[in-house]
Amino acid sequence: MTREYRINQEFESRASNLVLRKKLWFTGLLFLIALTIEVLYFRSYGAGYFISPDGLHYSNIAENFLHGNGLVNTANFVQGDDGDIWEVPQTREYVVGPVYPMLLAIIYGIFGMMNFKMVILVLHSVLGAASAVFAYKTGELLFSKGYAWIPYCLTLGYPLFAFWGMYVLTEATYVFTITLFLYLLARYAKEVDRPKLKTLLLLGAAMGVSNLVRPLLLLYFPVLGIWIWWAKGWNLKMALRDFAVIVVMTVVVMSPWWIRNGIKYHQFIAVSNYGSYEFYLGNNPLTITDQYFYFAQPSYDPQVKARIEKLPIPEQEKEYKQLAVSYIIQHPVLFLQRTFAKEKDLFWQPVPTLGGAYKIKGVLLDKWYLLLGLVGALLCLFSLKKYSFLLLFIVYYSFIVSMFTVVDGARYRLPVMPGMILLGSLVLVIAIKGIGKLTGANRRTGRRL
Repeated sequence: MTREYRINQEFESRASNLVLRKKLWFTGLLFLIALTIEVLYFRSYGAGYFISPDGLHYSNIAENFLHGNGLVNTANFVQGDDGDIWEVPQTREYVVGPVYPMLLAIIYGIFGMMNFKMVILVLHSVLGAASAVFAYKTGELLFSKGYAWIPYCLTLGYPLFAFWGMYVLTEATYVFTITLFLYLLARYAKEVDRPKLKTLLLLGAAMGVSNLVRPLLLLYFPVLGIWIWWAKGWNLKMALRDFAVIVVMTVVVMSPWWIRNGIKYHQFIAVSNYGSYEFYLGNNPLTITDQYFYFAQPSYDPQVKARIEKLPIPEQEKEYKQLAVSYIIQHPVLFLQRTFAKEKDLFWQPVPTLGGAYKIKGVLLDKWYLLLGLVGALLCLFSLKKYSFLLLFIVYYSFIVSMFTVVDGARYRLPVMPGMILLGSLVLVIAIKGIGKLTGANRRTGRRL
């Protein structure tokens, strides 16, 4: 090894380290700006935080974890028509994904039990700021560094992200995991001919963690597999290699939870042990699709429902799931009609303005975000290879949620909005580039005249 070669290697190493440090400083600056904006939005509300029975349920699990009892809930909560919440005798133990309760436990361990305000100001603001940073990173991959500020600003400016971040719920955490998932999909799409092992492992880990917040990506694997196969030019061997690495990494991340549930409950619980009743109502032919509060819904067969509710909880879940599947098989056309009707109401119309303490500041922006995203969905068809992963995720998620759920609420649309924001950013990028070309053409014409 010659002296000149060693000098060149040292120079390249120093240059690489300098570039890395600049990137880290810039990423840190983006994060601090986003964090400041998140905290300012939260502080603009006098309430400080919003709590619900679900929020108290997660909080109860976090408290039990800190007391050494494990990730279990020991109380049930209900909310009256006047908004008051009270504890009721426990009728069942709800098993939920462990990620959010453990994050709550970290905040409680630092700031004190049930410190909901610090959950919002620390945990949710950090996750919201990190989501904006990953939106920027995804914008770099899709549009170049000069346009990456567009999804960054749109993410910070979307009022529903910040508003639902004020609830002690999984929304901020889940939106973060979805934003990270889309960023890693964009990385994979960029490297698709020769993907790095690190990218595949991170993508699998992100899917595992996201499922341990909410299990809605569990059904995404067939879609992901077919997309990878298509992106690989229908090379089955190469597609199976990448897909297998992602699946194995997801299993590695999720398997401790599976093992814990198997030991404790003597049954396989992928993530949670509830949801079949909503699935049953969501596909019940007599359920009203524009009246989503499911406790008020009519039952397809009250006698059957009364019989099922006498069974142990695991058997109830199994029975309701079987009924839902049978409804889908027996009424396939009606199933599609109802699902699309719910999808339209849940995902593709602006959020109504709410009054009182729950009024969302800036809610009127929602319709413009939806419009930008839908226009972007049309434009991405002209460059499907590059943006197909966004379109597939949005179509998948909106359909799956609409198939399962009966309840309403803007929070159900939040996880598709990172994808919609990226598609909306495509519209603005094209518009800015078009304006730039027109301006340049006018300048050249002016000089010739």
